[in-house]
Amino acid sequence: MAKAIDILESKQNLQILPVFVTIDPQRDTPSQLRAYLEEFNSRIVGLTGTVVAIRKMTQEYRVYFKKVEEDGADYLVDSSHNMYLLNPNMEVVRCFGVEYNAEQLTDAIGKELNKTPL
Repeated sequence: MAKAIDILESKQNLQILPVFVTIDPQRDTPSQLRAYLEEFNSRIVGLTGTVVAIRKMTQEYRVYFKKVEEDGADYLVDSSHNMYLLNPNMEVVRCFGVEYNAEQLTDAIGKELNKTPL
């Protein structure tokens, strides 16, 4: 996602607001999210919320996630890794999975923007 954002903004002169929403709000504090996302692109906005709000969001966007217990108190979260292109009205234009590399994602987003102005 970070590389696709760079390509879209530098080569196609588009302004993108990348947003990452945690599915593990009990562990992902705002400061932890900020530090994590800085590793990819400092412009990615990290969002968190209550467990109830995050669960509602995952249902609305059909995001799969499951806590996987590890040794001791540690755990992993298995999840779908979808990216959603939203229009200014916060409506989903298209969903992208992990099968897209940066160039393919850039091309697909460009096609969507040319098809229907956001």
